[in-house]
Amino acid sequence: MTRVIINADDLGLSERVNNAIFGLMSRRRLTSATIMANGPSLGDAAARVKEFPHCSFGVHLNLTDLAPVSGDPSLKPLLNSAGEFGRVAREVPYTPALLEAVEREWIAQIGRIRERGVPISHLDSHHHVHTHAPLFKVLKRVQRATNIRRVRTTMNLYHPTDPLVGGAKQRVKKVAWSLGLRWLAPHTRTTDVFTWFWIYHDLLPAVPRARTVELMVHPGSDDPIFRREEQLMDTPWESRSSAPIELISYDQL
Repeated sequence: MTRVIINADDLGLSERVNNAIFGLMSRRRLTSATIMANGPSLGDAAARVKEFPHCSFGVHLNLTDLAPVSGDPSLKPLLNSAGEFGRVAREVPYTPALLEAVEREWIAQIGRIRERGVPISHLDSHHHVHTHAPLFKVLKRVQRATNIRRVRTTMNLYHPTDPLVGGAKQRVKKVAWSLGLRWLAPHTRTTDVFTWFWIYHDLLPAVPRARTVELMVHPGSDDPIFRREEQLMDTPWESRSSAPIELISYDQL
């Protein structure tokens, strides 16, 4: 038996994204979602969460889009001329002051979602910034401060046509990061495998055996890959697996 979480990123980004995610949840094709605390449609997302008690809802930590929640001036190296996060989180040097500002910002993002009554199951991040090595200690401090013990691991299943950049050296770094996430305090629950839904689907039935898997999707997007994923989710794709699949939420991990 393989227990599979299907998590939609970017809940709260727009009404269109919200409708696509909640529609899939209502059809039991999606088991989890992560919410953007600085998303324009956060209010709509938070108000509708209670309609889906069978699903889990986490926080999509953000350093790469829209405006910060905290307004912390020390976040300036991550901001563009409009005062919003740019796409530079993996490029800037992290001074102690910036690291502390990121910690405050992520705690503020989690707090904003909790204030709206959303029970938080886990953490992941926009553009996977929580897996950026300089931010590892920040992530652990945020976990301790917010008492969140489930976190998305780093991607570890790739398509043969889209191999891991960096090869074996990068794979070793990923394994080390994942082990640190699990076993360094606070201990963390995560899945054995994490990848895109389309990759897992296309590799069936020959995917590596695993007890737990997280599949990432982005419903409501115009991207052709994401649109294909959304269509595939409404098919009986589980029947292509060589092992029985049980769909679960992060609350069941």
